[in-house]
Amino acid sequence: MTNATAYQIRAGQGSLFKNDQKTTDKHPTLKGKVMLPNGEVRWVSAWTKTTVAGEKWISLSIGELCQQQAKVAVDDDIPF
Repeated sequence: MTNATAYQIRAGQGSLFKNDQKTTDKHPTLKGKVMLPNGEVRWVSAWTKTTVAGEKWISLSIGELCQQQAKVAVDDDIPF
């Protein structure tokens, strides 16, 4: 049993997860989201690469804006 806690993205932070859909080297190794300091949430992709000398490194790409879920206002005075 795991203790799952909801993750809330904050400005200047993000998260990456293993890409289970990766079938070629062109597909990212990791995928996720990042929130820029201005509040925009964008897709982020990462590829694990190796230099000619054999050193591992990670290449990042920041993509398009993520669709934000619209916040729904709740009015407690509605009688239904």
